[in-house]
Amino acid sequence: MGLGLGLGASSSSYMSMDLKDATTALALWLKNGAGVAAAQWDDSSGNDNHAAQSTTGNQAGVSDGGLDFEEDNEDHYDLTSMVTVAENGGFCIAWVMDTESATNNSLVSDSGAETIRIQNASKIRLLTNDPGNLQSAYHTDEAFGANKGLYMLNRTAGDGSEVTIFKNGAAVAIEASSGDSTLADAGENDNGFTFDTIGAANSGGTHFFDGKLLELAFWTKSLSAQEIADVNSYLKSIHGL
Repeated sequence: MGLGLGLGASSSSYMSMDLKDATTALALWLKNGAGVAAAQWDDSSGNDNHAAQSTTGNQAGVSDGGLDFEEDNEDHYDLTSMVTVAENGGFCIAWVMDTESATNNSLVSDSGAETIRIQNASKIRLLTNDPGNLQSAYHTDEAFGANKGLYMLNRTAGDGSEVTIFKNGAAVAIEASSGDSTLADAGENDNGFTFDTIGAANSGGTHFFDGKLLELAFWTKSLSAQEIADVNSYLKSIHGL
């Protein structure tokens, strides 16, 4: 299954495979340059879970093979169906973005306020569904700057699961005890998670994404070290990072 490429593989050595070849449990793939239009970005995972917006005023503009979201226009998209991660379940999200602002950029969410959101240039927030919308704020060293970059958040399965974050294929340090709720450490948020919205929190209510979202993939399992390396290598190659 693995592509046999390390985190540092160059684009010239990349094999002609994609995320479906490199991994399993791919639930959603908004693939750069594939089925992208202002009204809908087709899901390339094979699950037909397309991201659509019928209101013209809330549609992002097509740009560089992805979508350019304007926060002031409240641009966001609804998925055809909900993506669900069970309690104690692992998951992984990878995305390529080029933001205009590093503040409150929501990636995915649902109406119950479950959210993965870039809080600021050094913090990403995970808000889960139980108990009591438990949330974590993972503090890093300026990982989410307003420049083009590839990012990944991977959560292992099981009680006391751990979160790892990558930028452009390299692991990013997370400050110890950086959870801002009842968490003792950054890696203990193992509650369930669902989403059906792209680019906004609360199903299009707040914290709108501002800038270009060039690719987004979500897996309903944690990725292995080899899969993480393969996904990062593929996306780095595709996006020239």
